[in-house]
Amino acid sequence: MNTTIRILGGLLLAALLPSIANAQVRAQIGHLAPFANTLNGTSVTVRVNGQPAIQNFRFGDVTNGYVNLGPAGNYLVEVLPTGSSTVAITATLNNLAAGDYTLLAIGNGTLQPLSLLALSDDNTAPAAGQVKVRVVHAAPFGATDAATAVSIRTDAGDVVGGLSSVPFRGASPFLALPAATYDLKVATPDGRTNLIDLVPVNLTAGTIITVAAVGDGVNQPLGFVALPGGRLNTETPVGVRGNGHWFDPATNGQGLSLFAVPGSNGLVGTWYTYAPSGGAQRWYTLQSSNFDGTTATFTVRSTQGGALGLPGGVQITDVGTASFTLSSTTQATFSWTIGTATGTSNLINLVPPQ
Repeated sequence: MNTTIRILGGLLLAALLPSIANAQVRAQIGHLAPFANTLNGTSVTVRVNGQPAIQNFRFGDVTNGYVNLGPAGNYLVEVLPTGSSTVAITATLNNLAAGDYTLLAIGNGTLQPLSLLALSDDNTAPAAGQVKVRVVHAAPFGATDAATAVSIRTDAGDVVGGLSSVPFRGASPFLALPAATYDLKVATPDGRTNLIDLVPVNLTAGTIITVAAVGDGVNQPLGFVALPGGRLNTETPVGVRGNGHWFDPATNGQGLSLFAVPGSNGLVGTWYTYAPSGGAQRWYTLQSSNFDGTTATFTVRSTQGGALGLPGGVQITDVGTASFTLSSTTQATFSWTIGTATGTSNLINLVPPQ
C-alpha cells in the first residue's frame, strides 16, 4: 500500500511540475494618467525590467486582456513619454507570485503625482447568474483625498457596494452582483452633485470586470474605462444646468420654474400659465425622473381644490405630458400636450446658474 501511495504521489508531482515551472505573472495594463491636454501628448512607452513591453500607449488605452510578464519574482515597471528617455513613473514590484494583476498608470502630475497602482486580481468564476465588478477611483480632479472623494451610485441615487466615500487611488474588492443592465454614476459623497454618468451597460453572467473612473476634467474629460474593454460611453451628468426661471417673450405673464434633483436624475418644477379655454390662472406641477442633463420628459399634473393657507382638500390629476430640451443654460425648448391642446415655446432663462 505504501509503495502504491509513493508511486501515485510521484506521478502526481511529475504531472504538476510542468505547470508549476510554467506558472506566469500576468497583467492587464491601463493608461489612466491624464498628464497632457491631447491624446498624442499622453503617449508613453511601458518598460518591464528594462525592456519595452507596450509602445504608443495613450490615455484611456488598455491591453487586450492579460499579457505574460514572466515567472514569479521581482519586476521593475517604468513609464516614459514617447520619444523621451526620462522615466515619468517607476515602480518596483517585489516578490510577485504567479497569478493575475492589474497595473494602472494614474495621476496627472499636478494635482496628483504620477504613479503606478498595482492590484491583485481574483479571476475565479462568479456564482451562477452573477458578475464580479471592481471599482477604482483613478480620476485626479482634486489635490487632497477629501477633494477627490466620490460615491458610486445607481442613477436613482442609491449607493453601490457601500462605496459612499472613495478617495483617489481607492479600489473596491470585487463585488458579486446579479447579471443585469447597470446604470451607474460617480457623484460627490453626499450625492448632490453628479460628476460622471455611465450610459447603461449590460453585464452578462460570468463577467469579471474592473471599472475605473478617469480624467481630471482639465487635461482629459471625466469618464470611465473598463479592463478589459477600454473606454465606456457616458452621458451628460445631471447638474444645475436646467435650474432657473424660464419664460417665452411671446407669452408674457407665463413661465416655468425648474430645478434639478441630481441624486435621482430628476427635474421638477412649476408651470405658471392659464386654463386651455383662457381666462383663469392655472399652475401645473412638472416631474421628470429621466433628466440626462439636456432633455427631460414630464408628467404634467393639475392641482386644485385647496384653500389659501389651509391643509387638505387638494386634488392632484395627471393632465398631460411635456418635454424640455436645453441648448444652453439660457435657452431651451418646451413642448407640451394638455388634453387636445399642444404647443411649443422657445424659452429664455431669467436667472441662469453661475
